[in-house]
Amino acid sequence: MIKDIINNLDIDFEKAIIDNYQLKDGLYVKINERFEFFIYKKPKKDDKEKGLKDLKGNIRIEEYKWFAKRDYLSSYLNSNKAIDPPAKKIHSNNYLTLFAKAKEFNDENKSHFISKLYDGLKDFHIFTKREEKKIIESFKDYIFSENRQKDIENKKKKFLEIFDEIKEKKSLIKDNEYIKIFFDEDIKKYEKEANIYFVLKIFNKIETIKEIEGEIYGLSDFNMGLNAKKPYLTHKTRGFELPFMVKKDEVFLLKKLFDLLKYQNKPIDIAADKDKNGIFVVKHSKNDQAEITEFDILIKGNRLNQSFVYRYFLENKEEEEIKTYNSLFELIDKTLYNGTLKNNLFGDVYNKLAKELQNLIYLTRDAMLLIKKGDLKPLFVINKKYTDRFIEFYLRQNREDKAKEILNLELSLLNYQGDNMDIKKSLKEMENKIVSLEELSEDEFFILAGQIIRYLLNQSEKKDKRADMIEPFLRASKVKKLKQEIETLYFNYKHKIPLNFQKFNNALALVEGFGGDKVKKDKLLVGILSDNIFYKKDEK
Repeated sequence: MIKDIINNLDIDFEKAIIDNYQLKDGLYVKINERFEFFIYKKPKKDDKEKGLKDLKGNIRIEEYKWFAKRDYLSSYLNSNKAIDPPAKKIHSNNYLTLFAKAKEFNDENKSHFISKLYDGLKDFHIFTKREEKKIIESFKDYIFSENRQKDIENKKKKFLEIFDEIKEKKSLIKDNEYIKIFFDEDIKKYEKEANIYFVLKIFNKIETIKEIEGEIYGLSDFNMGLNAKKPYLTHKTRGFELPFMVKKDEVFLLKKLFDLLKYQNKPIDIAADKDKNGIFVVKHSKNDQAEITEFDILIKGNRLNQSFVYRYFLENKEEEEIKTYNSLFELIDKTLYNGTLKNNLFGDVYNKLAKELQNLIYLTRDAMLLIKKGDLKPLFVINKKYTDRFIEFYLRQNREDKAKEILNLELSLLNYQGDNMDIKKSLKEMENKIVSLEELSEDEFFILAGQIIRYLLNQSEKKDKRADMIEPFLRASKVKKLKQEIETLYFNYKHKIPLNFQKFNNALALVEGFGGDKVKKDKLLVGILSDNIFYKKDEK
């Protein structure tokens, strides 16, 4: 799964991570020939870079990426992988930085920082396990080089010089915010130092690593947990019990993927096109780490086997031809969901949306997601089961034009499946039956009922014909109840009906005389939303 995601993500991971990287609130110290202090406070609305200020209050956007790159490389993986267990007061991973909570910057911890950070990482003697020593041995030329040993002593000296000043300035931030100290060194040097820590700590457990033909393998710690509570993940019948192993270089790539997900606010959702696969990845964040909960590869090509035609059944407009799954998804998102679906495909639906729309998104989004994968069957099921509820939702909001768009979509989807409906022809045939008082079919009855309801509602003198006037008809589930509501509406507005309006009188008589049980809501909505025959002049 993870390899599939990486292979189909054509992006610069490091750039994407830093672009999305978020510094934590706190005091930032940059040490070069002088000591520079900055305060970072995450802005509520503005760009994150604007939260970095010097102690005079000047915004220092240009310094944000400098800190972000080094902060990313220098942060420990998690508290279980701190370099100073069991105290776990140091949250960085190399001697070029020191990250700790402000409350830890006191004289009592000064010797702890020196002991674990500078003395401890000078020769890595704090790592005592057999596997750890083996890894450190592979870095010995670099670790014990004269330049590095001298550099660590110089850094320790500077840290001791500035410690009291930092202690004084910690009052500028809260106790539980960070103080982060950085030495002004090239990013390559940071990478070298961080790399030693990551090789030691990046696998699930150091005891899981094995050297096979000169390569270090181990159990990945990403989307994976292996402990005494999960014995079912182990293989009990082969030479080693680990479920899988990855090479050292591969696990670093996995780290970049999960770091990218960690700092992304939205799921990754890249559409397929004719030449490249698309992909979507949904993550869940837990304990400041990303966990992949859902993903899929969207196969390139993206063209519908048969073009979808969006027809304007209710208006005289030119039809639109849709050729790709992506375009069809966009059309459906715009028409049914007002463009809110693409940001609510995964996780909790935005709670500021109307409750009914939230419910409809929860009920239908899985089927809509499958459109992106080239599967339209669930869409057809949803169209028959839920599209009328979308129409009713917008009618209740007094958005008749939107309801018409959805009806056009519903009928276009039925047409795509071979179920064609010609509204103009149906209305014409129904008019003929009204003139001759010929018995209506069931579909014609509901369409005509919708026509009568719309015509009577239009007689209201209210400037804003509120949606609640149509509510009783949307709620009616039985024919008997529907006819009662029509009768009530008729008596409210019968004084508005022209004398000797034969077409209307015949239509009302046909509706009153029809017997039936359940209301066919789809046909009733067609009658409400299509051109009204009672405004049409009779042909002579």
